[in-house]
Order: sequence, then C-alpha cells, then structure tokens
Amino acid sequence: MSSSTSNTKHPNVRAANAIPISKLAELLPSKIGRYSLSIYAGTNTTKGLRDRMRTIFEENMKEFLEGTLDPLQKEEEWFHPHARILVLQQETEGAGGQMKNKSQFVQRDFLNVVAYGVFRFDTEENADDDLEDEVLYCYELQVSSTARRQGLGRELLELMSLFGKQHHMKKVMLTCFKANEDAIAFYKKIGFTNDPICPSQWADSESEEETEEEEEEEEIDYFILSKPLNT
Repeated sequence: MSSSTSNTKHPNVRAANAIPISKLAELLPSKIGRYSLSIYAGTNTTKGLRDRMRTIFEENMKEFLEGTLDPLQKEEEWFHPHARILVLQQETEGAGGQMKNKSQFVQRDFLNVVAYGVFRFDTEENADDDLEDEVLYCYELQVSSTARRQGLGRELLELMSLFGKQHHMKKVMLTCFKANEDAIAFYKKIGFTNDPICPSQWADSESEEETEEEEEEEEIDYFILSKPLNT
C-alpha cells in the first residue's frame, strides 16, 4: 500500500535503504526464544526460503484470499530491492546448515522456518494531501500454526519498530483484512490504531447522497493501521 513515489525527497528513507543488510543484522539478537533469527535482503533469498514463505502464507491466509490472491503482487512486495525479511527458524540437529552470521544462513532447505516479517523503509501519504511521512511499512507478518502463542509476531514487530526508530521513521504501518479479526485484535492490543489515511474510517459513514466513489469505499475490505514511533 505504500506510495514509493518520492523516496529521493526523503533523506531518512534514502539513507535507510542504502544501509547494508549486515549493518541491520548487527542490531538483532541471534535468537528469539528457541528460534534462530536472520535477516535477508529481498533480492538475496533462496528458492527454499521463498517457497517456505509462500507455504506459510497460503496456509494462514487461504480463507481470506480465495479468488483474490495475486501471487505476482506478493512477489513484488516480498522480494522488492528495498524489502528486508526477518526470518525465525527452528534450530534442529542435522538441519543441513549453519549460521555464518545473522544475515547469511547457509542451508539446504528452509522447512524449519516458523515465522517471518517483511518490511521496507518507505514514504506514505498522510492526512495532509500534499505531504508524506517517512515510515517503516510492514508488508507481511506470518507465524506458522506450529509456533503460535509464543509471542513471535510481537517480537518481530518490536524489531521492526527498533529499526524504524534507529533510522528516524515516524511510524510503523501495515494493512490488514477486515475479516481477519484475530489479527486486528492482536495489532490493536500492541498499540496499532486506524491510520488517518485508512479509507475504512470514512467508508462506513452514512450519507444521504452517495457518490460512486463512496459506494466503492464501502466495499473496501481492509484497514490501514499504524503505530507512532517516538524517535
């Protein structure tokens, strides 16, 4: 949902996108609980990781996306040149790889990935039509059904917030389907609210004379949520 149109006008976004993935990795713990943590550039992923990300996504989201899933759009978001991917993996003996550092994991497969988050430093319009904010946009947050109720989603979002603060972003933003009530409850529990540009804020308002545009807005099936970063 992010605009991505004028990053050159926003020095903080430009600077953040220029940081090597190895420098971002220096801010990360090596583990969260019993899971190893790595970070990858969107353009530096293996087929095994990409396949595992799709599998978890499809398992978690199939009931919300039947007939509407656009694989190409997801590919563009997850593996964009400016995308950063946080990955949690179950540490198992004989997994076929070893951690060289937090930004380079050499492994034959990624079947032990249990959670991931995709984010970008970007710009997004705000309530003032002619202005944009520098934001960290969370494009995806998925936890496998085998690893839920362990706080992994919260931990990944906290790491994104850390990156956002470190690089002077104003807020964390994300998009969530209205029908995904569990996810909405989770995000609101940890401090996210409807962003001022969320179309659903005015889509449900009643009007005696509806325009075609207002009718379309009533069909919007997602919320845009955000959480300020006190930088």
